[in-house]
Amino acid sequence: MRSLLPIPKRFRILITLTGQRSIKFSMSPIPIILGLSIVTIPAVWAGKAFHTLQQSHDQLSESAAEVIEELEVLDEEVEKLRQRAGLSKEERQQINVEAKGGKGGVAVVLDAEQQLQFAKSRLPALTSRLKQQVQPALEKTLQAEEARDAALPQGKPTKGHSPISSDFGLRPGPFGGSPEIHDGIDLLGEYGAPIYATANGKIERAEYSGGYGYHVVVQHGYGYQTLYAHLSKLAVSPNTSVKRGQLLGFMGSTGRSTGTHLHYSIYRHKKPIDPKPYMVSKQLKPLVFAP
Repeated sequence: MRSLLPIPKRFRILITLTGQRSIKFSMSPIPIILGLSIVTIPAVWAGKAFHTLQQSHDQLSESAAEVIEELEVLDEEVEKLRQRAGLSKEERQQINVEAKGGKGGVAVVLDAEQQLQFAKSRLPALTSRLKQQVQPALEKTLQAEEARDAALPQGKPTKGHSPISSDFGLRPGPFGGSPEIHDGIDLLGEYGAPIYATANGKIERAEYSGGYGYHVVVQHGYGYQTLYAHLSKLAVSPNTSVKRGQLLGFMGSTGRSTGTHLHYSIYRHKKPIDPKPYMVSKQLKPLVFAP
């Protein structure tokens, strides 16, 4: 590697003036180097500092814009929760800080730091709305929805493969004679097979009658009742609560029956409806509750 040239101990400077005597003098290079350093270093530092400040300002502006945008999204989500919670339009308008509608006025431009302060000032209001108004109403709504879901008959009252031997609606008489209206469906199975409740509710009847034999009627609320008939044996008593999937009795052929099966009916507001749409999985809800 080539070595650097040595710095001379002194410089000889010659200044020539036209028509006058030349001026000669010598000086050390150190003051010159120091002078250049004194001039150059602050300029470089100032450039770097300005660049850093510019970057910081740009980042701060970008962060402020992102925070404000996220707050707008959060505000929209809070409004959706208010609607889900069942708050009336008047209540939602009382909670809203920003009114929907005409807007105008003289524009006041905020710098990045002021924008962040503005965004920060909005957080307590959003938090207060969530905790004081939205959260309690939403919890009540979710509890009501959960209760309704539990009261909705879903799935089959039997386990395993249970072919339908007689469908809902008009059918030939099982003992011959004129056609008749069947207010449920008949499911085939083994004698003594367990029969389960298809929704939460209260046992309205668990008794024997000439037509249905041993049967159970469950009152689920929200306008729903279910009937499980022709059982060989009962496993519940009247006026007791049951959960979905709880044992009600065992399949048989008591009452007006031609053989072992389960008669299963669903009533809504005391009118029989076809149980088949309600026998799909819980994720596929075929009907919506009436208000």
